[in-house]
Amino acid sequence: MKNKQKPNLEQIIYISIPEDTEQNINGFQIDSSRLMPVEVPAGEDNWQIQDLSWEMIIAAMLKIFAWDPDHADINYYRNFIKAVRPSINEEMARTGIIKAENKDYSIAEEIFRSLANFEPAIEQNLINLALVFEEQAEQYKNIDNQKLAELKAEEAFQVYKSALIRYPESEEILFNAGNFYLKHGNMEKAEKLLIHFMSISTNSEKKTYIAGILNKLKEISGDDLLFNESYELIKIGKEDLGIKKIKQYLDDNNTVWNGWFLLGWAYRRIGKYNKGKEALLKCLELNSDNVDTYNELAICLMELGDYSECRKKLSTALRLDGENVKIISNFGILALKEENSEEALGFFRTVLEIEPADKIALNYIDFLTK
Repeated sequence: MKNKQKPNLEQIIYISIPEDTEQNINGFQIDSSRLMPVEVPAGEDNWQIQDLSWEMIIAAMLKIFAWDPDHADINYYRNFIKAVRPSINEEMARTGIIKAENKDYSIAEEIFRSLANFEPAIEQNLINLALVFEEQAEQYKNIDNQKLAELKAEEAFQVYKSALIRYPESEEILFNAGNFYLKHGNMEKAEKLLIHFMSISTNSEKKTYIAGILNKLKEISGDDLLFNESYELIKIGKEDLGIKKIKQYLDDNNTVWNGWFLLGWAYRRIGKYNKGKEALLKCLELNSDNVDTYNELAICLMELGDYSECRKKLSTALRLDGENVKIISNFGILALKEENSEEALGFFRTVLEIEPADKIALNYIDFLTK
């Protein structure tokens, strides 16, 4: 029967194996009374039992480790795989790294999800899984899919949280988790982890790098912490709290363009386009070279119906960064608002030439061509 409960396991079926298949493999006794999972290739409805191989069973078991680690027979599957393929962890880890390097993140994620549950005693499996989530978050951020970027960043956070509980003295986990928290604005947690790393590490190169970071953190003022806190609040959808924090920051730092950008970005996210426009114009007075400021301001102007000024701001942004898919997509959306479907289609097709996986462009092209 097929698994109907979990979407990632829809191609898994469970079969009985003949009693005469029972055998001892490297000390592991195969139990014919247990149903064995098999991953059937999509579209192959006429799959026959004679096509069965140990590899098909192992592939199905690894998939279950990735997406259903609480399965009732999970320990049996673990022992089976270790008996049949003793070197599976090393083989799969190499494959996962290659997939991640080639930006095939969905497969890399499934591999490292599987290994993290299959061999939880190998801390590198957790690190690799967290790093894949981080890379996915960056990819989604680059194509302006904030929702998925935040989701993958949260998944990385959960992996690091679990890893730190399980391996509180691991140099690699402390190093990677500390840098993760640093990148996401949690300076206090980052500093704590990196200080701990320094106290146990013997890696002189990494210690020199971290020492430089810790020295910079010591120089960060309370205002800087307030700025970072407001950024994190806005990023996770708590814009109202973020706006309060960034306004408090701007009371003492009203010539810092980043602060005005954060304020404008937050107002834009909650649909207060006039206030967003005012903050972003102030930002441009202080720094006229930031691409994101022009892009955010263009969105506010577009929503306010000022298409002419919107186009000017997008044009300036594109001169600063000619391959920025967010800007090109916004040109496409502007063209749609101006009821110019052909021009819009051209912009979205340009986006796909630069970023073939851009879902915004794909969705708009699908809509326009239908």
